[in-house]
Amino acid sequence: MMEISVTFLLTGCLIQDSPPKPTVSLFKDQQKVKKVKEVKEVKEVTGVTEVKEGSSVNLHCSTKIFCSSRPANLTWTSSPEHLLNKSVTQQQRQEQTELISDLIFTVTHRHHLANFTCTVTHQLQKQNTKHKSRTLRVQYAPKNTSAHVNASGFVLEGRSVTLSCSSDANPPVLNYTWYRDTEEPLKPVQSGQNLTISNTDPTHSGRYVCTAQNEHGAQNASVMLDVQFAPKISSSCNKSTCVCEAHGNPSPKLEWRRSGNVLTNSTDTFIRNETLGSTSSKSILTIHQPLTDTDVLQCFSANTLGTASASQRFHPVTQTSGTETQEGIPNLQEPDKTTHLDSYCLK
Repeated sequence: MMEISVTFLLTGCLIQDSPPKPTVSLFKDQQKVKKVKEVKEVKEVTGVTEVKEGSSVNLHCSTKIFCSSRPANLTWTSSPEHLLNKSVTQQQRQEQTELISDLIFTVTHRHHLANFTCTVTHQLQKQNTKHKSRTLRVQYAPKNTSAHVNASGFVLEGRSVTLSCSSDANPPVLNYTWYRDTEEPLKPVQSGQNLTISNTDPTHSGRYVCTAQNEHGAQNASVMLDVQFAPKISSSCNKSTCVCEAHGNPSPKLEWRRSGNVLTNSTDTFIRNETLGSTSSKSILTIHQPLTDTDVLQCFSANTLGTASASQRFHPVTQTSGTETQEGIPNLQEPDKTTHLDSYCLK
């Protein structure tokens, strides 16, 4: 249906029953607009629908004044609403037959795809309201970059795992690159939004860094990969001391057993435990009593993923501090007995 506009004079005012919508223009400048008079020096954006983050922009709304005795009113709203905050300068003025309102602010990525609406209210024969909107499109470097692994946060040894990276950017991220932060300087591991590691082993544990990049900049995010595995154990004995080390994730516990019986600190045995990093432990056992060739000394290790053990067999060797007689019988001096642990590991 054709809109019919009726224009007539009333008490010296030009009256229209259907005033036009306001005009909304976008101006931009790399330098912040500080004074109203500087706005005239900024060119309107024509043929460009996007502005770069950090630019100072001016949304310029204007409407014709139909009756000076009944002034119009210009107001701004935004979607989302919180964008019209203290960082936005609003200025309104009258120039000849136009009423003008400016929004002046520095663009951030939060303004991307935001709608700004200018509403004009004319107080003519009856109140008449019109509005015009402008959608702001902003180009910006990657933001809110995040790297993540599966929900559990760990992977079992031997299985595959995929690390993922995501980022918010306009234009979209051009390159995703993965690095190991254990290397100095950082060396790329793989390009792409996802990094898949097959047949994982303990050496794959550590922090991985993802870099998201587009034409305006780059941003990093990191994630820890935790490869968990059952204990791996090794042991050795030298004279009266045995050493057992276990490597596992979660960190394993160590225990000594003699012919199946758990050993603890006593007058005959002394046990010292040490923690070697987050995935290793060490236990040193010193024995102060003779052992028979039927004794089996076992180092036992366990975590939530499994167990491991290493056994030591030995034969006691008796040394004397005195001298033997011709018959091979030592003198009356008390012999000095030392238990030697000549051993091998039963795997």
